[in-house]
Amino acid sequence: MDPSENGPAPHGDVSLYDPDLPPRQQVLGLFYAKWTLGALRAVVELRVPDVLAEGPRTVAEIAAETGADADLLSRVLRAVAATGALEERADDSFALTPLTAGLVTGAPDGIRDMFLFASDPMLWRPYEHVAHTVRTGETAFQHSFGMTFYEYLKAHPAKAALFDRAMLQNRYPATDRIFAGYDFGRFRRIADVGGGKGQFLAEILRRHPGCTGVLVDQPQTVADAKETFEAAGLADRVTIAPSDFFTEVSAGCDAYFIKHTLHNWDDRKAALLLRSVRTAIGADRNARLLIVDQLLHGPGAWDIGKLIDIEAMSVIGGRERDRREWDRIAALADFAPTGDPRPGSLALLEYRPI
Repeated sequence: MDPSENGPAPHGDVSLYDPDLPPRQQVLGLFYAKWTLGALRAVVELRVPDVLAEGPRTVAEIAAETGADADLLSRVLRAVAATGALEERADDSFALTPLTAGLVTGAPDGIRDMFLFASDPMLWRPYEHVAHTVRTGETAFQHSFGMTFYEYLKAHPAKAALFDRAMLQNRYPATDRIFAGYDFGRFRRIADVGGGKGQFLAEILRRHPGCTGVLVDQPQTVADAKETFEAAGLADRVTIAPSDFFTEVSAGCDAYFIKHTLHNWDDRKAALLLRSVRTAIGADRNARLLIVDQLLHGPGAWDIGKLIDIEAMSVIGGRERDRREWDRIAALADFAPTGDPRPGSLALLEYRPI
């Protein structure tokens, strides 16, 4: 479940902390998240969910299949079970719960690769240097590794492959609500700007047989995108347009949507991308810009996007935005807002050219 879809918690809520500690110590409860994630990552790396996929197994059986020390493994498993992510039984066996069923290799709608990517050391180390980012503006990732995040992926093919697999699993119920709640069928031709390998565009075209599409992204990114559309039987309805979207976007489309891309960039770069879209639209006042991204709640309200923003800031130099911030960068590219989407989750923001 997308945590943000539950809406904001009451102001001053301390559910993230340990209420059993005195008020001045409750923040120490945040350490529990580190301990939990460290133990669960070990379980996933050892492929324990795969071992448990067919049913409960004893610690000895799990240790034998994973090549682990039985005593040390039992301590990790009981810690994970204490969080509810595994079920610990009286006969010294453990079983999957719904929380870990998606961590089995190849599970339908699974998130194993997404979990391994998000908990990878390359995304842990930058958190040692968030203060450096705040002081200097340099990303903590650059400070930690001596290169940008995307340069790092190019230099480490195995990490890049993990990233690609994780992005294929990066789907939340909020995305399905956007598919169901917005009439993409009103547009004859739709451009997906920064659309990666085209999964989102393919789903739109599948749902709206009257639409055609253009996939716009960096040449190396769209190199294998044809396979996405061929597998969906949509290859004859899509044009793949390799390009640097900061300088050029294909003209002649009725709608240009940008999903989970603008949050990768600071305001200057995001506005530059939007100006490329505005140039592509030209004099067509009926065309629309559609931004699919996090829409933050206002001051004081709980919002998972406000935490995601720290990773965007520290790792890639990007940012999550509230409505005022989205409208500001859109205005820099001569777009005005229409509609009023609900904040606190993934949202579709519609803009018209001015």
